[in-house]
Amino acid sequence: MTHRRPVGIAAAIAVPVLLLVALLSWAFASPVGASPDDPYHMASIWCAAGPADGVCETTADPQVRLVPREIIDAACYAGDDTHAATCPKDPGLAETSKGNWNGGAYPPVYYFVMHAFVSGDLSASVIAIRVFNAALYVGVLTALLFLLPLARRPALVWGAAITLVPLGMFLVPSINPSSWAVLSASGVWIAAWGFLEQRGWRRAALGALTVLLVVIGAGARSDAAAFSAFALILAAVLAFRRDRRYLLGLILPGTLIIVAAAFFLSGGQSAVVGASTVVQNSSYDLPLLAFLDIKALPQLIAGAFGVWGLGWLDTSMPGIVWVSALAVFTAVAFWGLRRGGARKWIAVAASAASVVGMPLFLLLHDGVEVGHGVQPRYVYPLIVIFAGIVVVGFTRASLGLGRVQLVVLGVGAVIANAVALQVNLRRYVTGVDVLGPNLDRDIEWWWNLPVSPMGVWAIGAAAFALFAAVLVWLVWNRSSPTAEDGAEGGPVAVSPAEVVLAERSDAPGGARGAL
Repeated sequence: MTHRRPVGIAAAIAVPVLLLVALLSWAFASPVGASPDDPYHMASIWCAAGPADGVCETTADPQVRLVPREIIDAACYAGDDTHAATCPKDPGLAETSKGNWNGGAYPPVYYFVMHAFVSGDLSASVIAIRVFNAALYVGVLTALLFLLPLARRPALVWGAAITLVPLGMFLVPSINPSSWAVLSASGVWIAAWGFLEQRGWRRAALGALTVLLVVIGAGARSDAAAFSAFALILAAVLAFRRDRRYLLGLILPGTLIIVAAAFFLSGGQSAVVGASTVVQNSSYDLPLLAFLDIKALPQLIAGAFGVWGLGWLDTSMPGIVWVSALAVFTAVAFWGLRRGGARKWIAVAASAASVVGMPLFLLLHDGVEVGHGVQPRYVYPLIVIFAGIVVVGFTRASLGLGRVQLVVLGVGAVIANAVALQVNLRRYVTGVDVLGPNLDRDIEWWWNLPVSPMGVWAIGAAAFALFAAVLVWLVWNRSSPTAEDGAEGGPVAVSPAEVVLAERSDAPGGARGAL
């Protein structure tokens, strides 16, 4: 057992490093302006600290600012997938009214933090923001992983891993505020749960991480503020106990719910809850529109797994991506339903209802059918929360899955990521009218880098493959090819994951399996 420990520790360290490399490959796989509404978000970042010469200048009209012309023209290729990412780079400033200064649709925190990376080089600034967001995602979730008791860690890892490809891999290392929304959704519910269970310094550290994750989400998007509040309620349900310490522990999540509500109301997006903003569909009455949207709603939800395109929705994913990614998610979620108790089932039902109810509400509010207005990235954070909660209750990091099952899941995720990354690169390097696997032929757009498009793809695909392989190895049951979860009773073999991660939990019942 002891001779495995150094290898296991090295493997545990390799997991976040490999994930970071995989995310960084996606950061370089898209040009400036590739994520949705990037010109708006870039202008908002450039103007987040107020007027500055050559960066963000005022005009006679308070709703109009002068920003670098490159920002305005950055997404000239959007909507035409045969158009490579070759946009004009005219010097000087240009007028725009599209920014957060005009109406305050988004909370200001995200834009203010990202303003620190603004420089005279637009491309370098965008890459710096993408790298920071990727590192923040990996760093915060890694810290959270090692603060959680052993029994809680699988839910964090599995919840994030089965929802990352392809939308998460695209959004996390982007300049879109949805990057922070994804990070917040991935961790806030389980950080708060850990806080309510633990004692001593771990409790304090998990409380600090809970605060950070709420501010990250609520400071980026108004809907992410609502998601944070919802996640805190789910954590309270999962941690429910009939004792005084639990009630006192609720002071922090209760306060954070108020903070999240304040962030939500501070953004213009909060107007969605007002009756004055309801839009009537010109073709269908409300019952018929609801009927049509309910039938097509699975397409919107599955969009997070590649059924919808990436970027400006103009980077279509082939079937091998969305079939593989959706199969991995569905298989693990279905497997998660084999174990649980009352608290888990309440949380699962609530999170599943939110995945369905939130986008349906937005569709009916805006008077539109699925395919118009409401995008998969709006509901994606709720899918991440559901994915984590549905695997709660297993005592083993493998969830009791057998070797063949683990390998199939890993291979499915690796294939989906590799193909999605290649397709995303192809769309911007040449446009999709150029066929073939070699991304280095007929290049029309690329960064000023010593690494070619094929090099970035090879690094990214290999890093994610190794990331998945190491995760599978860490939960590999050395003595039984058809492992069952230890909570079923009887002796179980100990895998390197348990060797590396095993520790005494300070939580009452911290090693419990089903809730």
